[in-house]
Amino acid sequence: MKNPFILFVTTLLLTACTNNGSLTVEQMVQQAKEQVALVSPQKVMEILEGEEVFTLVDVRQKDEYYYGFIPGSVNIPRGSIEFNISGDEFWDNEGLYKPMPNETLILYCKKGKRSLLAAQTLMNMGYKKVLVIEGGWKNWELSYPAFCDKNLEMLTGGAEKHDDGGGC
Repeated sequence: MKNPFILFVTTLLLTACTNNGSLTVEQMVQQAKEQVALVSPQKVMEILEGEEVFTLVDVRQKDEYYYGFIPGSVNIPRGSIEFNISGDEFWDNEGLYKPMPNETLILYCKKGKRSLLAAQTLMNMGYKKVLVIEGGWKNWELSYPAFCDKNLEMLTGGAEKHDDGGGC
């Protein structure tokens, strides 16, 4: 009688301790890394200097962006990217055209993990050529320290209001 009971309790404990198919953040990042193309800062510089149509997107939070960003990038925090990437009002406010699904999107964040997850989301939304800067902003800043910009005025409540756009 004891053996079936111990077997039952052991089975119950083992099933209770499994993750039931859920993923950790690191597993999600690893899955995204398998699906998304990474590009070096050098390759991004070639794209920036070339003729190809592209949109450079910084998916960090506003305050992170203002401390330093790649010139020409648009800030769309990862938490609102689904709502803003295809929103006409967002792009009108930025003074830019809305990227088409077949155009190149180049994403970056601080080190590359958030941008991988954002890129995977954009691919699920139908964007076909989504690239992520390998190593993110930190790698870019080390590779091209002279090709960086800041907007510290916005950190002190600057003259203009930056709108993250819609969302839920």
